[in-house]
Amino acid sequence: MDQATAELFEIAFDEEDIVVELADEELLFYNQPVGNLRITSGKIMAGDPARASDALELTGTFPSGEFPGESAIAESQDGEEVIGYLRIKFSNSAPKHWEPATYSDNNARESTLVESGIFTLADAEVLASLPTIDGDEREALMERLNNALDETYEDDRAWGELDFGSNNLIACSSGDGPGTYSVYLGFDNSGKICRLLVDFALFEEDE
Repeated sequence: MDQATAELFEIAFDEEDIVVELADEELLFYNQPVGNLRITSGKIMAGDPARASDALELTGTFPSGEFPGESAIAESQDGEEVIGYLRIKFSNSAPKHWEPATYSDNNARESTLVESGIFTLADAEVLASLPTIDGDEREALMERLNNALDETYEDDRAWGELDFGSNNLIACSSGDGPGTYSVYLGFDNSGKICRLLVDFALFEEDE
């Protein structure tokens, strides 16, 4: 990963509005909280909530607790907004270096397929259990999530949270829509995970 990309992973979430050039236009980034993610198992899964059975578990052990989820929303000069990045902030320590996340179960991919245009992160026990829930109950849960997303929907971007009691999931619109998106882990000076970041590939053509 080049230094400019690593720096953008952080400055896109700065409290002050950040302007970044993309092709021949400028994007204004601002930070939008999307809810706190609760982790109890130390494992995280990522995927499309409409296809929970295809969600992938990330390798490694993550901190347990409740951690802020934030999106970096990019606004173009014509006022259109999309979510450029989604992150979980495990600590206030700054990332010393970034690594592509990989997935367990001998899955060598470093990206997650999203078909519905909605990306979700959750404790592994939550997403692993969704496909086993009765069809009517699962449909009701998805309706709750869709209602949460509808409450924040504007200009093709949305975010929401679905509560399961001791656990939850957070979700947001995936950049410009369906696609395959990469997850990165940021490590601090002591080698501990301090960030999980999803890149919705707004700058893919420039990399």
